[in-house]
Formats: sequence, structure tokens, C-alpha cells
Amino acid sequence: MTMTDATFKYDVAFSFTSEDEPLANDLNDLLQDAFNTFIYSKKQEEIAGTDGEQSFGDVFGRDARFVVVLFRSAWGTTPWTRIEQTAIRNRAFNDGYDFTLFLPTEASATLPPWVPKNRLWIGLERFGLKGAASVIEARVRDAGGTPRVESPLERAARLKRVMDFEQERKAFLGSEAGVKAARQEVEKLIETLATASE
Repeated sequence: MTMTDATFKYDVAFSFTSEDEPLANDLNDLLQDAFNTFIYSKKQEEIAGTDGEQSFGDVFGRDARFVVVLFRSAWGTTPWTRIEQTAIRNRAFNDGYDFTLFLPTEASATLPPWVPKNRLWIGLERFGLKGAASVIEARVRDAGGTPRVESPLERAARLKRVMDFEQERKAFLGSEAGVKAARQEVEKLIETLATASE
């Protein structure tokens, strides 16, 4: 039995490990003005005080029209992503996997063995966040979702979020923490190049 539009509380739900929360937030920011999205850290008021296992199971197993999995090898092994994985697999048993999109967040990531081999996934390195958001929007539309028309107030709020993020990014790049992070990345690169040349 496939689900009808009336049963969906969210157009898009994101499943991810804690390492990918910043990426999930960035994708969510690109989509939240057009679609009703679920990202647990932004829906605390809706799920606080509920049975977490039931709430997360409902979101990924029933309430979301489309599910985006930011996939890395640890996904499905943490307590919460394990619950989300179970809900996704149970739903797929009845409805197939067309309601999912897997986005690998590690270069070495491979799809879980239970995902059908014909499932395509998008590479963030090649298409970037905006490309991924466009693919997600198209898939949500294919699944019957209709984007909201952005009001002038929503547009202003979105542009403010973009400007705030850019200010935070520039401040970080010039900060001691930003310089330290850059130094660590350079050291990793040098180590990787040294290992590759052996």
C-alpha cells in the first residue's frame, strides 16, 4: 500500500550522523523555504517529551514524503541512525526505495548492501550543495510535493541567513580557530601526499 499526500507531515526528512549535521543544516537551509523539512535539531519543540524511538520511526517510516540520507560508513550504527535505518527499510519493504536519496559524505562510502544496486546517488564533490538541493527538489516534485511560493518576508529571512552565514564564515577564516583549522588541513594534506608517494 503506497502512501497518499494526506499522510505526509514533511516533504523532506534528513537522516545523518553527528559529523554531517552542518551539511544537513546547509541543505535544509536551501530547501526549507520551498518545502516542509525535518531536521531533528530544528524540530526539537515538536519531538521534545515524546518517545524518541517512536517519533523518529514515524518521521522516516511514514511522515516524510522523501528521505535524504547523508551516508557515511557510521550511518546506521549509531543509536538514532539505527532507528532511522530500520524505519526506512521497513517502509521500503512495502513501498520500494523511490522515497530515498543517498548522498555519500565520505570519499570511500559505498551503499549499504541492502539498498538495491540500481539506486543512483549523487556525489556532493561533483555537484555541490546547490546541485544536491536541486536534485532533492526534483525528486520531491516527482513524489507529488509542491514547493511553496516564497513570500517577501520568507525571501528576506532566507537572504539574512545567507548574509549571517557569510559573516560567520569570514570571521572564522580570520580567527585563531580558523587559522588552526587551516593548518590542520594542510598537515593532513601533506601527510596524505607523503603516504601516496611511498
